Amino acid sequence: MKYKLIILLGFLHLTVSLLAQSGQDSILVMAKKWSRDKNRNIVYSDWTAFKAMTVGRMGVDLPKPSALSRYGGNLSVPFNASGFFRIEKDNGKHWMVDPEGNAFIGISLNSVRKGSSPQHERVFAEKYGTDAKWMAGVKQDMKTAGFNMLGSWSDTAAIRGYNQSNTKDGIVYTTQLSLLSGFVQQQKKNDPSKKEWPTLAFLFDPGFENYCRAKCVANKNAANDPWLAGHFSDNELPFQNNLIKEFISFNDPGSAAFHLATNWVQTKALDTANLTKDQQENFSGYVASVYYRIVSAAIKQSDPNHLYMGSRLHSSAKNNPYLLKACEQYCDIISINYYGNWTPTAKDFNAWNSLSKPFMITEFYTKAEDSGLPNITGAGWLVKTQQQRGIFYQNFCLSLLAASNCVGWHWFRYQDNDPTDPKADPSNNDSNKGLVNNRYEVYLPLAEKMVELNRNAYGLRNLNQGQLKK
Repeated sequence: MKYKLIILLGFLHLTVSLLAQSGQDSILVMAKKWSRDKNRNIVYSDWTAFKAMTVGRMGVDLPKPSALSRYGGNLSVPFNASGFFRIEKDNGKHWMVDPEGNAFIGISLNSVRKGSSPQHERVFAEKYGTDAKWMAGVKQDMKTAGFNMLGSWSDTAAIRGYNQSNTKDGIVYTTQLSLLSGFVQQQKKNDPSKKEWPTLAFLFDPGFENYCRAKCVANKNAANDPWLAGHFSDNELPFQNNLIKEFISFNDPGSAAFHLATNWVQTKALDTANLTKDQQENFSGYVASVYYRIVSAAIKQSDPNHLYMGSRLHSSAKNNPYLLKACEQYCDIISINYYGNWTPTAKDFNAWNSLSKPFMITEFYTKAEDSGLPNITGAGWLVKTQQQRGIFYQNFCLSLLAASNCVGWHWFRYQDNDPTDPKADPSNNDSNKGLVNNRYEVYLPLAEKMVELNRNAYGLRNLNQGQLKK
């Protein structure tokens, strides 16, 4: 028996070696693509094999993982220190730079906040009991998976409390200001006659600028926080819609958005019944330029020290050249939520790489059958196991590391949805999206694949693009 085992192990070693020598640098993962049919019902595709590159199959010798600063920056790639996070372009590559002047890739986890369902509250009380103990647990979870930052919708009060007690080993974080979405909610509550207004029509309300300034002033205390990377102004605003049609069709003479659209059509002699894609995108780009001008000015007036990280574009908005130009003018980082493709396409990368500002992917994920959750809601791919979620993660992030102006990515999200939560958002109520499950336990097979890539991210980025794109 021992002899047979030795022969078997030798055969497996030979097989692996031959695969490496023959260029077998990827594996196939069976996955289902999430989408909606013509009636907006959620559907999955059939199981389909997708090619995935992994760190272990690249066939290159990686350097020893970089020594890191207390913020997670690469100590071997120094720049000038400013005391805050900023952007630097060096030898054709964009980097975030940490407060001590080290090259930084934002490897982030979204929505790090306590679950609100009865199950979440019970488990939280049993496992942690206090925010301080929970944040210490979050910090350990970040180390387990190799994350160095927390993204949008995270519990900023708990994070800041932790950082005050751990000044040498804090948590890098971001804020979500929800400027236009907050203003829309306020206006619809105060004036029911505006209930049917399109979201972006409120941008032209004369009260919006004052609202932004007041909201940002309320956050002014964070301006000197070195652990704060930057601010998001909103999430997934509907720039992809036919805004000319939307602004005209609600036909409110009291709306500045209505007058803007009608004047735009008249000045440019447009046929509203036959608008081209370019004409729609051009108008959306103008609307976006107004939005970014207002919100960036309010953010920078109250906090000139930190990065403005955009509004997390999604759908076709992330490919609108006019809109991207508006982002380029006013944002420090262009943030993009990415779904629908196994990795960003060559067309995506060509558009983003042509910009003078860096980009960051601020949502992506996949979910697995072995979680036992229904996995109906949410736009992520479906695979079979937690390990395959990790393989997806490596493949997706390797494509980002090949892009010279990508400065990071944000996995969506910290914790799984709880199907028993009666107050859950309809898009977040039954799926395996988390690094941790509903008992606040890390999915170790997922985390093991994540940390393998994350701890090597700086070394991987130093490879030439051909090696990363193989």
